[in-house]
Amino acid sequence: MKYLSFISINIILFSSFFSCVKLEPEPVNSSVNLNSSSSVLIGNEGNFQYGNASLSIYNKETNEVNNGVYQSLNQSNLGDVLHSMYHVDHEIYLIINNSGKIIVIDDENLIYKREINPLTSPRRILKVNTGKFYITDIYANKLYVYNSIDESIDQIPVNGWCEELIAVNGKAFVCNVSNDQVYVIDISSNLLSDSIPIVGKPTCIRQDNLQRLWVLSRGNSQNSTSSNLTLIDPQTNTILKYFPIDNNGTSPSSLRINNSTNQVYFINKHIYRINNIENTEQEIVWINSGENFYNLEIDPYQNDIYVTNAKDYVQNGSVIILDSAGYFKSEISCEIIPKSILF
Repeated sequence: MKYLSFISINIILFSSFFSCVKLEPEPVNSSVNLNSSSSVLIGNEGNFQYGNASLSIYNKETNEVNNGVYQSLNQSNLGDVLHSMYHVDHEIYLIINNSGKIIVIDDENLIYKREINPLTSPRRILKVNTGKFYITDIYANKLYVYNSIDESIDQIPVNGWCEELIAVNGKAFVCNVSNDQVYVIDISSNLLSDSIPIVGKPTCIRQDNLQRLWVLSRGNSQNSTSSNLTLIDPQTNTILKYFPIDNNGTSPSSLRINNSTNQVYFINKHIYRINNIENTEQEIVWINSGENFYNLEIDPYQNDIYVTNAKDYVQNGSVIILDSAGYFKSEISCEIIPKSILF
């Protein structure tokens, strides 16, 4: 994957940008340059049903943040709830969950290229083959199969809410939250070939540098099912290890793996890390002292930990940056409900 980076951007913003009146943006003077390491793209969800999702760009060298970037460059709004982002083939896919669409922008200038729609309530998108993408959805009871060459949309029937997914050796492993399963899809035929039972509503899936799959389950308070981590062999579709996560009264989220160190991170009220994936001992990297941790990502260049803080889901949020040892480096202001991060 080519990682996103930003050198400079000069844009004209408007003080009434998020007001209730109709936007009448002036022409935008902009200069966007990308390199391999200096910037971070942040996707702000925005408020549910307010249509105020947005993009921010953070420059690591200058410690400056530019907000409202998409609107300023494209003179239009993104839509309602930017749930996730995906970067592949010089394009960035912006999954606008509550608007039922995916906006595709150019990764060199962030300019609008096309949309994928109609969708029901998309969550994630993943390229699984040349020109073929799978899209998960919370309500559609299907995986969408998007062809980026002719822009057609097909489907794979599934039952219930599907969330994160990953492709390994011709198979797509898809977290099905509703049915406590990881579905295994044969990519060549688009057929469900297997399913792996997972305790406690799986939402996140990642691969370590030993080629094993880690699945994070958020638990189910209705039947007292605990939160768990499950280790899977993707060659045999079998469970290698299963172990509970500390009960902090919240649903754990944001499973991430630093592939340079093979350390595992996740949010469970606090920021947790597993340093030794063989004994899976969980340590707290950063204690939550009143923040509303919403998502985390690992900087592939500096191994820094980026944690989004949604605060009260109404005011502008922030991103807290920790070094690889868990020490505070800085905090940057973003817009409403910062969540997705691309490096």
